[in-house]
Amino acid sequence: MDETKEDTKTGDTAQAVGFPCKNCGSQMSYDPVRGALYCPYCKSTEEIVSVEEEAPEYAYFPEEDAYDAPKWEERGRVTLTCPSCGAETLMSAAAMTATCPFCGANYVTEPQEGEEVIQPETMIPFRVSEGDARSAFARWVRRRFFAPRRFKRGTYRPQLNGIYVPYWTFDAAVHTDYDGFGGRQQVEHYTVRVNGKTEHRTRTKTDWYPVHGSMELDFDNIPCPATKKLDRQLLDKVSGSYSLRTLNVYNPAFLAGFFAERYSVGLGEGFAAVRKVMESRMEAHIKSSLGYDTYRGMSYRHHFRNVKFKHILLPLWLASYRYHEKIFHFMVNGETGQIAGKAPLSPWKIAGTVLLGIAAAVLFGYFLYAIGDMA
Repeated sequence: MDETKEDTKTGDTAQAVGFPCKNCGSQMSYDPVRGALYCPYCKSTEEIVSVEEEAPEYAYFPEEDAYDAPKWEERGRVTLTCPSCGAETLMSAAAMTATCPFCGANYVTEPQEGEEVIQPETMIPFRVSEGDARSAFARWVRRRFFAPRRFKRGTYRPQLNGIYVPYWTFDAAVHTDYDGFGGRQQVEHYTVRVNGKTEHRTRTKTDWYPVHGSMELDFDNIPCPATKKLDRQLLDKVSGSYSLRTLNVYNPAFLAGFFAERYSVGLGEGFAAVRKVMESRMEAHIKSSLGYDTYRGMSYRHHFRNVKFKHILLPLWLASYRYHEKIFHFMVNGETGQIAGKAPLSPWKIAGTVLLGIAAAVLFGYFLYAIGDMA
């Protein structure tokens, strides 16, 4: 199934991974609906041998920014940098032209020497088809109340690109020493004289107590997108539903017909981001366990051990569309179909809603005033 050719420009032997149809010789692509390779010309399919397993994990040493994972030469896959937006994607070494899935730029590729990178040994193949993703986009557009009418009528049909997004996930055991003060709050009732009348009021009193000690907490599969080219806010909205414990063993057949981005967030940078998440959760866990109403002067000393990571590829449908010279993005989780996006806003609809709100507030105030006057 794989074809090997000699890269005469670089002198290296590169394995150009292709999947020719056994019936007609055309290139086959992975079809999420069939879960197999599919030939669009003769309609034949070919099963992909897919193995699910718990993803292998490797040790990471934060102090040295070192790891014990094997490295993998990207044989048959070249890293291409888009001349327009700078995004890096993995493409077949046999490809002569490419389209950037992030900005839509078209360019001619040139052979490059393979690089050694951390291997994405596991992945989640696409389960959501392009048709289902496009239907999800259409439904999402119809629900945008503040979007311009022209946009909601479906004038815009953006191209959908299937992208395998690189992710890091981290496990760690965190030991934290802490000290500070915990407060117990009590509500006191008292009375005051105002203009000759007695009024009952309350105030909150806080009694402070010193707290100190240590706690341990284990974290598992805390994810971090290893890309800088996607809208992180949208990505966080769709990435929470990925199932990360049991994954498919990496198979290039799943990438046939799709883009695969090489990680642009390094391992150390990814752990630094996840470390903040773990520390924040640990501090919240300590406060919740101690049970005080409020805290002040808290100091934490976090210690990480047994840090492990894995590098995986996760499926995402991405659409970029232009409206009045501004680019908007839309994403669909390629496994679950969860959606997120940003749509243009109609200033007329927003202004109309604000005016209606003001009018309703004025009428409500007048109604209260009338009732009070009648009383």
